[in-house]
Amino acid sequence: MMLEIINSCLSNSLHHNPNLLYALLYKRELFEQFRSHPSFQDIMQNLDTVIGFFSQRLEQAGSDLSVERVQEVIKKGAVALPKDRLKLFPELKFKYVEEEQPEDFFIPYVWSLVFNSGVGLHWNSQGIELFSMDSP
Repeated sequence: MMLEIINSCLSNSLHHNPNLLYALLYKRELFEQFRSHPSFQDIMQNLDTVIGFFSQRLEQAGSDLSVERVQEVIKKGAVALPKDRLKLFPELKFKYVEEEQPEDFFIPYVWSLVFNSGVGLHWNSQGIELFSMDSP
């Protein structure tokens, strides 16, 4: 699923994701394990196209590039990459499935938000009890 999300970001809004491109180029070896797997061939084709395109542009820019210079090359390259070089996939759709007892997560989570962002409110953290001590 994560590869599909990355692929969607690259094929639909490449120019809005320079930090994602930077991370993909920096950690490109993480994707080696997916290249030979038949289930990921289509998605890896787009990733390889993008990584190859930007790797070539960075090589042309020279060696010993600063982070700022790499980001500049990425931003210019994102505009220059022909959109037809990437294979388009159907739009991703996700469905939220509620747990049987969502309050087990949401009540402590909401109270942690209240406690941590209670600007101007003083909370005595010693007096806070999220769960009864008698609970199993």
